[in-house]
This record gives sequence, C-alpha cells and structure tokens, in this order.
Amino acid sequence: MIHAVEFGSGDRVLVALHGWGGDHRTFKPLEGHLAEGWRIVALDLPGYGQSKPIEPFSLDGVVAAIVSVIMQYPAPVELIGSCSGAALGMEVALRIPERIRRIVALDLFAYMPLYFRFFTIPMVGPIGYRLTFHSALGRTALNALLWFRRTRQSNLMESFADKNPEVTLSYLGALATLEGPQRYASLPMPVEFVYGARTFRAVRRSVEQWKATLPRLRVHRIEGAGHLLLDEAPQAVAAIIRDVR
Repeated sequence: MIHAVEFGSGDRVLVALHGWGGDHRTFKPLEGHLAEGWRIVALDLPGYGQSKPIEPFSLDGVVAAIVSVIMQYPAPVELIGSCSGAALGMEVALRIPERIRRIVALDLFAYMPLYFRFFTIPMVGPIGYRLTFHSALGRTALNALLWFRRTRQSNLMESFADKNPEVTLSYLGALATLEGPQRYASLPMPVEFVYGARTFRAVRRSVEQWKATLPRLRVHRIEGAGHLLLDEAPQAVAAIIRDVR
C-alpha cells in the first residue's frame, strides 16, 4: 500500500509524484500556495519514505500502485510530477486517461542523458552511484559542481541522503527503458510542461520534442529557477496549477 500525505482539503485533487530521489516531502513547498479548493495528495512511491518496496520490482507494478490510489477518488484527478515523477504520471495517464483531468510535468526529460544512463551499467553503475549520490562527500561535491543548475538556497543532492540505493537504481534502470515522447502522443488531456531557465541542458533540449508530440501541451519557462522548481519557485508553480484550462 502506498503511503500518502495530504495538504489541504479541497475537492480538486492533485496527486503528486516525486522523482527518483524524492518522497512526499518534495511537494511540501506548495503547501499554502494553492487556494482552499485544492487538495494535494503527495505519495511516497513504492520503496520510498513509508511505502514498502514492490517485490519483485517492476515499472508496471509502480504504475499499478499509483492507479490504485487514484481510483479511490470518485472524480477525475490532476497529476503533478517532479522530473521522473512526471514520466510515471504519463504512464499512469496511458492506462486510465478517463481519470486524469490534467498533467503538470515539472522539468521532465524527453530522454535519459548519458550521465544518468551510466548508473544503469551492470557492476560499474552501482559503484559509481555509491561514490556520488550515496556518499556524503560525493553529494557535497556534485552539488557544488552543479551550482549553475540551481539557486543558492536549493540542494540538488540532499534528498538522496536517506534513500536506499537498491531502490533508486531500480527506478533509474526502469526509467531508462521508456520509449520517449512519441509513446504519449495519444494522451487527450492538457499537459503543462514547466521548466527552469537554469535547469539541465537535456531538459531544455527536451522542450521541442514534447511540443512536437503532445497536442495539448503548454510550455512554461520559469526565469531564475533551476531543476528543483518546487524548492526554488513554489509560487510560480502554484500559479500554473491554479490557471486551469
């Protein structure tokens, strides 16, 4: 069973999916920025936070677990996903399009860059991961090196400190198998694609790919923000969520 935390008590439900290094706390910065009519349902995906892992792990199993949460609500919901959480949201929407009113995709890659794909290489990848994402020294060094992809108050690596490397690597390996934007060309619902002006080049390059594929896509560029939009620009993200089509 997936653990979820709710912010707000409104009738308009926003199911929130964190990225491969996050948990439900990813969406805490949105609390207080949405009107009373909204309710954020922030999930701990299987294996994260207080949600038990799926055994054996599979992307289909993760998507099915998310679907089971959404089906508890009588009316269609909206989805918001941070980074790879948005990719999972797209997968959910393929399975139950009639239950998804809209998707808000935050800093979503159209493809997996080589610097992430490296960690999926058998034997070598897990060692590299433990020396970087799973090491306090490695996280500090990477966060410093990526200063130009974030604002001063955000930390790109902090959320990985308490994550199980077997879980994060399982997600990364599964995400590497996704086919890319063309897979989602049939999605009928509106999609808000939100990215930071200072984010990774691969995300910025992805914008045109998503625009060419999703018929109801609307692009939002947030100036001054990097990859961690919820930490760096929660008010701007909330404004996009409230701007209902």
